[in-house]
Amino acid sequence: MPITPTKNTDLFPETLLVDIVDGHTFTTSLKVAEHFRKQHKDVLKTINKLITECPDKEFSERNFAPAKYLDEQKKPRLMYKMTHDGFALLAMGFTGKQALQWKIDFLTAFRSMETALKARVERRANALGYLRRHWLTIEQAHDNGLSRRQTCALTGHRSPDTITANKRRMRDAGLLHN
Repeated sequence: MPITPTKNTDLFPETLLVDIVDGHTFTTSLKVAEHFRKQHKDVLKTINKLITECPDKEFSERNFAPAKYLDEQKKPRLMYKMTHDGFALLAMGFTGKQALQWKIDFLTAFRSMETALKARVERRANALGYLRRHWLTIEQAHDNGLSRRQTCALTGHRSPDTITANKRRMRDAGLLHN
């Protein structure tokens, strides 16, 4: 069953082409099929061929992740989530004037989303520096493997227990991992 292309009326069309999950930008084989006006089964066939023939298995695993979606009958079906590189590799095989425009649109959408993600991370860091100046120092000290006592010297705190408490709050807020 072919996927019916939809008219893009979104004010931010990149959100229809590319998604962000856990800080990673990706598109799906469904979106590619829709926007290139191809049957999804044909896109899957092409992706499977790329994965099979790829000499670098790590590359294919990193750039083509199998996922599930529910079809119109609510049955789970296979699709792939693709990174920027996965999409670029797949789209290299698509030809024609319209395909060229869609390649440009997808690549622009990836770059736009990546730029927005970087800006969000930067805004978070700036806000964090404004709200809790010592948290940035604690985060940097943590990333560099410094001890609690060394971190105290950097932040001006008197007790390593204060550093531990701050790290716990930062983890609870999703700002610190490990």
